[in-house]
Amino acid sequence: MNDMGTKTNVVIVGNIAFDVNTFPKRMNGKDEIVINNGGAGYYSLIPASIYTKTGIVARVGNDFNMSTLKKSNIDLSGLKIIKDTPTIKFHHTYLTDDGQIRTFRPEVYEKAMINIEDFPKEYYEAQYIHIATNFPSMQKQFIDMIRKNSKATISIDTHEAYMEQESEFIKELFNSVDIAFIDKEFTQLLDCKAPVKIIKMGKNGCRYLYKNNSFVAKTQERKVVDKTGAGDVVTGVFLAMMSKTNNPKKSLEVAVNVATKSIGNYGVDFLLEKEIER
Repeated sequence: MNDMGTKTNVVIVGNIAFDVNTFPKRMNGKDEIVINNGGAGYYSLIPASIYTKTGIVARVGNDFNMSTLKKSNIDLSGLKIIKDTPTIKFHHTYLTDDGQIRTFRPEVYEKAMINIEDFPKEYYEAQYIHIATNFPSMQKQFIDMIRKNSKATISIDTHEAYMEQESEFIKELFNSVDIAFIDKEFTQLLDCKAPVKIIKMGKNGCRYLYKNNSFVAKTQERKVVDKTGAGDVVTGVFLAMMSKTNNPKKSLEVAVNVATKSIGNYGVDFLLEKEIER
């Protein structure tokens, strides 16, 4: 991969995990189970690193293969390998062919969960810092700490599992950041106070909202193989492109294009070898 300089422009704060995805009756009437590198942090990190040097704040266990992370354009200063614990696992079962309906079960190991002490001081110099899906209380700790120590633009995302339990608290978090990535189903968040809102609309693309500026970056038709993490791909690529171009329209169009490609295969590692728009 080409050298993109030494400065870490984008930092992702989010879990790296194993995704255990079940696709019912996909293999001649039998369930297909696919395990790949995942977690919201990973799904944002890998595609972002295609465009700019990207840092990660995460933990992995003693069973995680580091080869992809080490050969990518990634700053690993914020990644901790915990030798006496396995890596977190996220279990998804997809109930529809388009991936719109799924069940979710986390398999969490306390030692593999990130905390604010994992955040390297040099990351405060980044242009963009994204707080990926995590426990809302942990997200707040990171936001508060970063605000005190950095001038970075802060973005955030969340997950339906947390919205079901803590929607009011999550709304407060979305009010406190600069960019909010919002699933279209989370109507409670659409009027949050984040200046920039990016509404993720699934197969209809993403809508960008900032003051009087509004546009939609549309997707292209593609067969859904695995849509896990597609929204996180949008996040990573958008922020990476913004750090290079400061052009929201171009950045979101490229982000949606890469996310559309991502659903045509399992995981996101394959994107590092694929010819995509830069």
